[in-house]
Amino acid sequence: MSDSTDLPATDRSGTDGLAHRSAALVDDSLYAPARAEADELGAHSPDAATAETIRMIARLNGTRAAVCITPAPGVPALAILAAAGQGAGAVVTCITEDPHHLDAARAAVRGAGHPSSAARYIAARPLEVADKLADGAYDLVVADVPAHSVTRLISRSHQLLRSGGALVLIGEHAPLPEDTVIPEHAHVTLLPVGVGLTVVTL
Repeated sequence: MSDSTDLPATDRSGTDGLAHRSAALVDDSLYAPARAEADELGAHSPDAATAETIRMIARLNGTRAAVCITPAPGVPALAILAAAGQGAGAVVTCITEDPHHLDAARAAVRGAGHPSSAARYIAARPLEVADKLADGAYDLVVADVPAHSVTRLISRSHQLLRSGGALVLIGEHAPLPEDTVIPEHAHVTLLPVGVGLTVVTL
């Protein structure tokens, strides 16, 4: 399956009033600067409610090692690291093709007070990088990818994630593609926040 354009296909223009009102109830101070920088560079970032949902998932599964595959990884990376807390030793691997967005993510993580060791930044084709990561080494994968990459990403996430790990897909990806293979014990949850979240828990 081709991943020649690892950019999200979801149309963000349809976000309804409920999502906006929900996001307005969440403290956005942690994420707003990173989102503004991403917007200026031309990429969408999760709203406050979505970021806090990612944070909650990361906290619930005790994330210490995560992969963030998005065009602008700053906001999701901040959410994941906030779940663990500063100095907790959590590490998030940020992957995007655009080095400018990696620089923005690096600045956001540093600005939030996390040590340089809290994240690593890889500028390359995301799914090709994911193929080279260590199997069974991660608790969480957060991804914003086009629909044609979802099946491949889910398949690879099965290998990357430890037992109890979770894949969080940003955007409307439900139902999952017919050729998607997930373990029988996996659980798929759809969360109506932001542009939508599809959570596959292993």
